[in-house]
Amino acid sequence: MHSVSHQRIFQWFDSSPIITSAHFIGAERNYFISFKMSNLPTTFLTHSQRVCRLYKALFALARREEWPNRLNYRQRMVEYRARFDANKDIQDLMKAKRLLIAGEEELKKAMYWHTENFNFPESPSGIAEGRYPTPDDSALDAWHPLEKAQYPTYFATREKRKKAYMEWYLKRYGIPDPPMM
Repeated sequence: MHSVSHQRIFQWFDSSPIITSAHFIGAERNYFISFKMSNLPTTFLTHSQRVCRLYKALFALARREEWPNRLNYRQRMVEYRARFDANKDIQDLMKAKRLLIAGEEELKKAMYWHTENFNFPESPSGIAEGRYPTPDDSALDAWHPLEKAQYPTYFATREKRKKAYMEWYLKRYGIPDPPMM
């Protein structure tokens, strides 16, 4: 049984907007509560943090694009560093913000070619689509009667549906002609 204080903890947890999950460990009265925080950002990034993230992302992009040729990779890194160093002493915050937004847009345009559409392997147009085809319904006709006896209601319903389908087919298309050999 939970005491009143434990019930209050559970009620507090249910109404908490920040904490996403809690683990209650222990036996009877000795509960240890460990909270897992939300993965949503709780603070805004400063200008310098955004600049650092842009810098790192540009270097990662250069590494990804120029991985076979180390000389081109180093050249792009030096060019990026020169562009950042040329603008590091800007005192006008509006101009610095405009430069940062322009740099982020430039990165977004450059990253466009690296974002391929992700498909799950078994989904349509995935690499494993149709690799393991589902067996046809007629495979159930080959089951042994003892196997069919394990699912009597399913197979009784199935037989009714097969009979109804055959009646519909013969009514719509008639009796098929025998094949000519």
